[in-house]
Amino acid sequence: MDVADMLGVALTVAALVLVGVALYALFAVMAAVKELREALEDVRSRLVPLLDKADVTLDAANAELLRLDGLVSQVENVGDVVSSAGEFIRSPVSAAAGGLARIARSFKKR
Repeated sequence: MDVADMLGVALTVAALVLVGVALYALFAVMAAVKELREALEDVRSRLVPLLDKADVTLDAANAELLRLDGLVSQVENVGDVVSSAGEFIRSPVSAAAGGLARIARSFKKR
């Protein structure tokens, strides 16, 4: 056997080893893709009901916030009415107090 034959055998063996490694890598990638597909299906099957529950919860929270907004508006209205009533009561009371003070001063001057 001369050098050319030995080089041909070595290259053939190297090519067979490389083909074997490539086939092993291909099968490993195929297995990983299959596992990834199964994991994605599992996530999808769990995620859809979870998103549905989150949607219902968000709708309920929005309804409660609207109810709370109505209550706050009512409290603000009550505050405005009480303030107006306070002003309504304060005006005559202040006038009466002023009048009584003038009467008291007039009696003190005598």
